[in-house]
Amino acid sequence: MRENTKLEGIKKLHKLDRKLIVLRKKHDELPNTLKQLDEAVEGKDKALQEAGGRLTALRTRYDASNLELKAHESEIERLESQLLSVKTNKEYSAILSETATEKADIAKIEDEMLLLIDNIEQQEKTIQECSENKRLAERDRENHKDEIAQEQEEVSRSLREFGSQRDTIAAIIAPEVRHQYERILKKRGASTVVPVIDNSCQGCFMKMTPQVQAQLLKNESIIYCKFCSRIIYLD
Repeated sequence: MRENTKLEGIKKLHKLDRKLIVLRKKHDELPNTLKQLDEAVEGKDKALQEAGGRLTALRTRYDASNLELKAHESEIERLESQLLSVKTNKEYSAILSETATEKADIAKIEDEMLLLIDNIEQQEKTIQECSENKRLAERDRENHKDEIAQEQEEVSRSLREFGSQRDTIAAIIAPEVRHQYERILKKRGASTVVPVIDNSCQGCFMKMTPQVQAQLLKNESIIYCKFCSRIIYLD
């Protein structure tokens, strides 16, 4: 089969374009990777702040319950001191009834405070876990930050290198052929130029007509798949 210089030039150009497509995608994804690491740290910090807020609320409730407990204890002391000066059984019974109510309220508050203590201790453990999770996320970000920066630099360098090679090859391809190729490239990307294997276009997998088969065998021009418009060649 004779050499088709136009096709060979397009194939070389497409080989570089395929590399450039991968590199551009990677170049666009790397900042997102760094953003995801930042968001991971922010998420852990948010969880830590929320846990801290819940702990503050629990401690506030505990302090309020403690004040309420002391108020009831003071009331019992006042009632017990009144017992020394009562003059009738009715007054005595009334004070005992009030004292019993106060003691019942104290018992209820003490139960609530014990539950609050358990919740506070559990929340303190949660804060420790959140703090450790944030530390690990920050460490992970720092460990990958330099790697990502280095990778970005390598990708940028490769983009410049392959871009320069592409310009050199594109300059020697006939403008009308290059423009048609680049029009298809915008639509088909990395599969703009594909082989025909077992008489099927490897882009759309449609069977070639006998006329197209004959053109491919002659290998004298750029052949386009009539189904998907890709540039095709015999593998």
